Amino acid sequence: MGDNMDKNIEISMLYDIYGKLLTNRQQEIFEEYYLYNLSLREIAENKKISYQAVRDSIKASETALENFESVTHTLELREKMNKAYDLCDEADLNKQRDKLKKLLKSEDDI
Repeated sequence: MGDNMDKNIEISMLYDIYGKLLTNRQQEIFEEYYLYNLSLREIAENKKISYQAVRDSIKASETALENFESVTHTLELREKMNKAYDLCDEADLNKQRDKLKKLLKSEDDI
């Protein structure tokens, strides 16, 4: 169950970043499923479409969000920035300088 929850959190975070790049219909279905916890059947009934169409839309949205991240790495960069910020919050900044450099060095790969 933990892996599924982690996956849902990651997909939701990707949606926060890239959601506006999905079609309006994909956004509606995604939000009903992930944000409002409606079942596929409930969404299908509300939208007057098939269960399979809802499932396909959600899968297509997830794939698109993952593809956007694989190209831009925005979520990855956000996480690195948060780690860097946490390091800067610590009292001894001189001691943390090497850790920060090492963390940000991998930015060159992006």
